[in-house]
Amino acid sequence: MKKCEVSIIIPIYNGSRFLKETLDSVQNQSYKDYELILVDDGSTDDTAHICEQYAAKDPRIRVRHQQNGGMSNARDNGYKMAQENTWIAFLDADDIFYPDMFKDMMKYKDSDFVIVCYQNVLSSKISNCPFDIQNKRIEHICGREMLNRLFEPEKNNGNFSIVGMLIKRDFYTKMLRFIYNAKTVLPQNYLNDVYCVPRLFFYAKKITLLNNAYIHRRISKYTDSRLIQPNALHYELALANKLNLDFYKKHGCTSAYEKHLIGFYLVILKLWYQVVTSETDHRKQKKYIKLIQKYYKTYYKELKKVKCRTFREHVVKWTILLWGFSKTLWKLTVGTIRYGVLYRIQS
Repeated sequence: MKKCEVSIIIPIYNGSRFLKETLDSVQNQSYKDYELILVDDGSTDDTAHICEQYAAKDPRIRVRHQQNGGMSNARDNGYKMAQENTWIAFLDADDIFYPDMFKDMMKYKDSDFVIVCYQNVLSSKISNCPFDIQNKRIEHICGREMLNRLFEPEKNNGNFSIVGMLIKRDFYTKMLRFIYNAKTVLPQNYLNDVYCVPRLFFYAKKITLLNNAYIHRRISKYTDSRLIQPNALHYELALANKLNLDFYKKHGCTSAYEKHLIGFYLVILKLWYQVVTSETDHRKQKKYIKLIQKYYKTYYKELKKVKCRTFREHVVKWTILLWGFSKTLWKLTVGTIRYGVLYRIQS
């Protein structure tokens, strides 16, 4: 196979419904010097057939079929298949990409990685939704500044997602060594996103941010590459956020630490609510509640000291502090797993 400059990796789990649109979107890129690695993560629908169909027609496409191991596992296995080239990109299996996305991203090879923004689009409208790339807004920033933006919704359109990043392979490889050498239990289902992305930002010397929506992200539930019980999944999200808080504190990222603290509490309180309202296994319920209470107590005093910048943040903070572990109050009010915004908790 001809050596290329970019390896694009797409993990797929039961994604046949939208996969053809996504693959066509990649093949229609004006930038052609890439390989496309499709990781079929134990799909039970027509995903495998579609992948092989496209691979048979395009020599740049390679396919891996595996037992279901989750999103992070599928991405890692795709990365191991990639050529020893310069850049790595992870995409989702149900999104649509602006035709010049990689062409525009590859203009900034002096950065550790390049980020594009995305726009959430209803599945029924995504095929006819035009891209707005007329007035390109480009920023070159350091990693620590980008780290703070994770918690400022008005400045951040990517959140914790690794999708939409074009990363130097050498830089990403060093990050992987750092992650897998960590002497702690890692949140496998959130390894590439919630756990990895803040560390990528922290260690990056230069990031180029293209502040236009180059990706139309489909709002659907069809391609999540995870077979895991909801409560266990929420626990892994809480664990990832706790490890991030410890990381910020250790490295003196005071601003990121304080901004993340409220979001962390909302995650663990939603986890608690899920456990007490839906977990039928008494032993598991007891185990989760014990862990949640431990997390809650660990940072409680520090949460009280956090200075809120907006009225909304004050509401969220004092709701957390006053509501605590009250099932009735949380059922009547609102909660969220995203920093700074309140959504109704679903029972």
